[in-house]
Amino acid sequence: MGTLVLDIETASPLEEPSANANDTQYFEWVAVGLAYVDALQDTPETDVLFRRGNWDDAYTRDLFEQLFEWCEKRNVERLLTYNGTWFDGKHLLTWARELDTTSDTRLRQRTESLFGNHIDVALAAADEYSDELLDGQPILPDWKAYDIAGINNDSVWYDDYDFPETYLSEIDGPAVQGKHIGRVIGDKYVQNVDAEIEHTSVHRELTRLLEDYCRSDVVDLIDLYTALGGPELDDTYRRPPSQIA
Repeated sequence: MGTLVLDIETASPLEEPSANANDTQYFEWVAVGLAYVDALQDTPETDVLFRRGNWDDAYTRDLFEQLFEWCEKRNVERLLTYNGTWFDGKHLLTWARELDTTSDTRLRQRTESLFGNHIDVALAAADEYSDELLDGQPILPDWKAYDIAGINNDSVWYDDYDFPETYLSEIDGPAVQGKHIGRVIGDKYVQNVDAEIEHTSVHRELTRLLEDYCRSDVVDLIDLYTALGGPELDDTYRRPPSQIA
């Protein structure tokens, strides 16, 4: 059974959401990391697809088309996410529905089809490692689940990239985090693309950082899925579009 892993990266260029807010109005789609295997024991094929313009709807629509084109070339029968019920699936389905009201693209139908056999590995990890959950914490951070499972999911370190000294000065911490992309990096990437400065060394390094981070988010999820039980998880943790927040 062909298995796809999907993880989106977003930015909040117009309005910063409050803590734990998850309304799609606060988020814009920047990129999507993908991993695919024909069989679970295979080495994953990975890719990262990027927004190719500014925050206009046309470029969200284009990113959907890139995603569908990539998937159509592979035999996707199962989709894995980590917390996609709450985040990735919710926002993709919301964007698709909204865009379908402005163009004849069938994005909602195609997105629902992609999520038809969607397994949320974060829910399985939360049950398996429930003793590790803090009070009020619904799921574990993915890095924690990998650590408990003994899977070496590499961090992405800023020191490995060549940026001007003040370029990412708003960011605290040595390793890239999703919140950094949401608050700073994602918007910088799209601003660079909109300004047509993709040829610059700074943008090339920013792209390389995003590619590495997006791949780190998907490349090991198949191993975590397998460690937690593999296909035995599917019935319990399947979250089709009708069950996505």
